[in-house]
Amino acid sequence: VLVICAMGLQGCTMDVPHHSVAIWRTKPDYLLSYEYVPPGTPPTAAGTLNSCNEGVDRTQQCSGHGYCQAWSTSSTANHPASFCLCDRDWADPECRTRRKSQVTAFLCSLFGGFLGIDYFYLGFPLWGVAKLCTLGGLGFWWVLDIVRTGAGPVYAHDFRLSHDLPHWVYVLTTITTFLVIGFGIGLESYLNYRKAKREDMLKLQQGEESRSMPKMDEMDGPRYRHASAQPGFDPHRQFSGYGATLPSGYPNAGAPHAMRGQ
Repeated sequence: VLVICAMGLQGCTMDVPHHSVAIWRTKPDYLLSYEYVPPGTPPTAAGTLNSCNEGVDRTQQCSGHGYCQAWSTSSTANHPASFCLCDRDWADPECRTRRKSQVTAFLCSLFGGFLGIDYFYLGFPLWGVAKLCTLGGLGFWWVLDIVRTGAGPVYAHDFRLSHDLPHWVYVLTTITTFLVIGFGIGLESYLNYRKAKREDMLKLQQGEESRSMPKMDEMDGPRYRHASAQPGFDPHRQFSGYGATLPSGYPNAGAPHAMRGQ
C-alpha cells in the first residue's frame, strides 16, 4: 500500500532530477552580502572574512557599533576565529544595519494595529493589507499582535527588532490602555441606559396626563354642551371634596350640589 501511494503521488518515472550545486549554494551568501571591505579596496577584491581578522584597525572593527568576540573560548589556536557582537540597535555581520525599534512597533500595533500599520512598519505590506481589510481580524488579530510585539523583539523583514522596550513598560501600558477603553465603553453604556430610562419615564408621564384629560368626543356631548352654556363654567375644572358624596340635608347656602356627570 505504501509503494502504491508513493508511485501514485510521485509518478512512475525513474528519471530522478539532479543538480551539480546544492540548493543552499544558489541563495545569496550571507557573509558575502555583508562582507567587510577595507577602505580603498574595491568590493571584488575584499578577500577578508570580517573586520575581526588580524591586521584590521580597531576603529574599523564592527563599524564602530560592536566588538569582536572569539567563536570558541576553548580553542587552543593562537588566533581563533572571531565575529562581531553588535550593540543593541545594530545588526548584520559588520553591524552596519540599524534595527527597527520595538517601541515603535509596539505603539503602531497598540494604536494602529487594526489598520495594519505595525505590519507596514515591519516591512510586510501584504500582511498589512490583510489586517487592514479585516480591521485587525475583528479585534482578535489586533490583540494578538499587541501581546506578540510587546512581549519580545519580533522579526522584521530582515532582522529582529531592537530590544528597547522594557517589559514593565509594556505591561503597564497595555493594562492602562485596556482599562481606559473598558471604562469608556462602560460609561457610554451607562449614559445610554440613563437616556433610555428618561425617555420611558417621559412617555409614561405623557400617557398619564393624556388619560386624566377629558376626550374631545366627551366634550362634544349634549351634557357637556349644556353645562358649558352656564355662565362661569370651566370645562377643565376638577371637582373634589364636595359633590354627590354629601348627604342631601347638608347645608349649602341654597346652591345646587355638583352631581356626577355634570
